[in-house]
Amino acid sequence: MTSGAHGEGQSIAIIGGGIAGLSAGCYAQMNGYSAKIFEMHSVPGGVCTAWNRGGYTIDSCIHWLVGSAPGLDYHQLWKEVGAVQGRTMVDLDEYLRIEGADGRALILYCDVDRLERHMLELGPEDAATIRAFTGAIRKFARFDLRVGKAPELYGARDKLGMAWGMLPYARQFMKWRKVSVGEFAKRLVNPFLRDAFASAAADAPEFPMLALIMPLAWLHMKTGGYPLGGSLPFARAIEKRFLDLGGSIEYSARVSKILVESDPSGRPGRRRTPRRRHGASRRDRHLRCRRSHDDL
Repeated sequence: MTSGAHGEGQSIAIIGGGIAGLSAGCYAQMNGYSAKIFEMHSVPGGVCTAWNRGGYTIDSCIHWLVGSAPGLDYHQLWKEVGAVQGRTMVDLDEYLRIEGADGRALILYCDVDRLERHMLELGPEDAATIRAFTGAIRKFARFDLRVGKAPELYGARDKLGMAWGMLPYARQFMKWRKVSVGEFAKRLVNPFLRDAFASAAADAPEFPMLALIMPLAWLHMKTGGYPLGGSLPFARAIEKRFLDLGGSIEYSARVSKILVESDPSGRPGRRRTPRRRHGASRRDRHLRCRRSHDDL
């Protein structure tokens, strides 16, 4: 991004200092805007947070991070907002372990070859179903989510390139997005495997298999690691990047109302003013309202 290219002399108020708000602030500063974040809490990150108890890190958000290492477009995005530089990433051996009453366990290993061998040992009669599952993981391990450019800036060539890049994965994508984990469990003949997958889907039987396959693909490629220290240090890193770029954050500043006024310059659009709870107000040419998301 080129600093000062677009928003020279203009300001943006951002409501919320979660990952989305902090990132919006970083890109605003990179593009020449003067950005200020209003955050109701005393720390950044929103739901992307963690805390320490008895020597343990209790993490409420990041279990694995898409783009934790080079190989995906997401890694470059995280680098731009300062989230991954100098940060140790832990690559997991296991994604999920389900233990039965008889002591056996279904282990969803992050290494797809190990996962396939393990599942075949547990249920050789389900070889075709198992290989279809692990084959999809291998297929999507080569898939990269193109996030280097915002979709609203796509032209015809960009859209064509996106469609062309998706073409090799379209069949598998359509196949697995229509199959829920609960439905997949019913396809399994082996009683233990069937019960294990059904147990995993007990709280969300309609959870799509595609949403299980994609993380396993990234974990297999070691581009879905865990940032050591947890979610709060991760958010702090983006906060530092935003402040280093010249942005500012006001904490304990809950916005209770957004005042809408006509723009006295006569330009198209509206001027919006966030009003803080204690009554003072701030006027900015642009206002961005962002929510934090817990699925990174």
